[in-house]
Amino acid sequence: MGQMFSLRPQSRLLPAGTITTVVSAVVVVSLLGFAPTYAEDVPAPEGAITAEPAAPVDPAPADPAPAPPPPAMPDSLGSWCTTLFPMSVKKQRTEARALMNGKVDMGKGGTYTISEHPNWKAQSSADLSGNRHINSLDWALPLLFRGVNKRNQAMVDRFRQLMYYWIDDHQGARGVWVDGTIYGGLRTQTLACAWQTLQDPKIQQAAVRDATTMWKSYRRGNQIAIGANNTDLVRQTGALATFCSVGDVNLRDAAFNHLVAIARGVINDDGSDVEGSPQYAMYIEKLLVQIEAAAATCGISGDPIPQLRGLLYAFVAQAVRPDFKLESLGDTASVTLRNTFGIGDWRADWLRTRGTAGAPPTPVYTAYDGGYIFGRYSWAPSGSGQPDTYYSLRFKSSRPATAHTHDDGGSVTLYSRGVQWIGDPGPYRYNSSSLRSYVKTRAAHSTFTVANAGYNRWKGVVKTTSKSDSALGGNDYSCLVDKAWTKTEITRCTTYIRSADALVVVDYIDGQKVKIPKAKRKSYKNREVTQRWQIAPGVGVEGTPEGQLSMVAGDQKVDIVQAGVGAWELKSASDGSSVGWHTTDWGVKAPGTVLSRTTTIPRKGEKQVMVTVFVPRSAAESAPVSFGEGTVTITRNGNPITIGLPAPN
Repeated sequence: MGQMFSLRPQSRLLPAGTITTVVSAVVVVSLLGFAPTYAEDVPAPEGAITAEPAAPVDPAPADPAPAPPPPAMPDSLGSWCTTLFPMSVKKQRTEARALMNGKVDMGKGGTYTISEHPNWKAQSSADLSGNRHINSLDWALPLLFRGVNKRNQAMVDRFRQLMYYWIDDHQGARGVWVDGTIYGGLRTQTLACAWQTLQDPKIQQAAVRDATTMWKSYRRGNQIAIGANNTDLVRQTGALATFCSVGDVNLRDAAFNHLVAIARGVINDDGSDVEGSPQYAMYIEKLLVQIEAAAATCGISGDPIPQLRGLLYAFVAQAVRPDFKLESLGDTASVTLRNTFGIGDWRADWLRTRGTAGAPPTPVYTAYDGGYIFGRYSWAPSGSGQPDTYYSLRFKSSRPATAHTHDDGGSVTLYSRGVQWIGDPGPYRYNSSSLRSYVKTRAAHSTFTVANAGYNRWKGVVKTTSKSDSALGGNDYSCLVDKAWTKTEITRCTTYIRSADALVVVDYIDGQKVKIPKAKRKSYKNREVTQRWQIAPGVGVEGTPEGQLSMVAGDQKVDIVQAGVGAWELKSASDGSSVGWHTTDWGVKAPGTVLSRTTTIPRKGEKQVMVTVFVPRSAAESAPVSFGEGTVTITRNGNPITIGLPAPN
């Protein structure tokens, strides 16, 4: 049996002027200078005989006051509901039924059980995000949508009751996870939709309170909101909807101006996102589409939002691998594009339809201010019979990092021959687990760390070189420098050799002398630089650490050839440890392997070099690698190709 609810009578507001009329009657009597008298107040004449008082008689019971009529069933959903929360009939039906039985589907955030009067507290069946989203209230909208569309009074009443409970329980001060970030924004949008549909004064008051809070969260007046993120767009969209509904033109325009400034803040001039996560760039595009629809519903111009949205398409296209999945960077899992992403844009159409519509972009090497470098052999999809090698590098964004950016400076990913070889751990899920904490750290990525040295993450890894001769069929060159470690500078330079289809990575370590008092030298620990490669799930490793190693997947391989300091070590993911795990889908982890090597830097200082060459090939091919004085030679199909090792300018 599902959980049943008893619907309490809804509170009714007194008609305007009722209280004023009652108070005014008393005031008028007082001003005339007398008080009214009644028969029992007049004394009997002197000497009169008075009768014994009669026994009190219970007065006849008064007729009970008539119950207020039930609120009228709305004829249709308000335009803000359909603008802000487009919802399929299937979702309305399924989730409304579940809600009537006390179950809330929080999507990726888990599930939440609501009693007749919820207490809004965290539950173990939901993760951190799911428990916070209980304050968003948008999860209750299927009741309103289904109730109105199917003329189901019980569902509409339950929706209204939940809104009343939340409003009554949150009259005082509210914390950041109630009014702040995405939760307050979605609730403001929900209340705007609910008020417009139900025309309920109590819900209107709550919507205006929230909209005012959301609007005040950004009042900097800058043309570009540096430091903003996607949740700022959600909050200001809720404010826009509410102020437009109540007819406050000044605050409506202020909220829209905020939206424009924030959109310019979350999208760099080159179209890259500030979240350090291509999946959030795809989400920002969805929010911009919603803002344009909100502007149309409000009857105002949506410019320049369409132009800003257009910038995202070129960037997201470069973040898509030849298998038409997003590269797993930051809080991104390797997923296909949303089926509504960029409809009508030729690049987005090509990617979304896997090459059956639209056209691919032209550049095969790009660097973005959001901290991304993407390179590929060509735009040939996997399985086309042409090389499909694709790689990425990460560096510090030109704007402040957000919560969805990992500490992945210098990290490399590599895809080729239909296989993700060197991967990224992805987001796992938004909870307080040790794995979630770990996947955001440097050690979880294909980059380097320095033990026994101070570290300032915010200095970051900075791009110093990004150029390509790809227009002539030539190579890509990139260099990144990391000064975040005390007395230790590491520069990572890469060359993608297009003619040999190979990636060369060279790490230059400059360990400077460390000055310490003589008395403390015995306790001094030498710095240790560790280079790691996160080998993706499903990829095996053959060979020996002392000799050549090859990654293997089916009949495809990638040889890993190294020179310089440090010997290889392999460690596979295991239960009880966060090392080596990857996100294959939201909240789903899969074991990978970590290939690493470590070198020691003495206190007196030292310069060292690590060279790593990745050569994709089939099991039947041979592509030997050899090193000369500052050079590397790769022989493919009997043709030797020699280049100088990539180095800082």
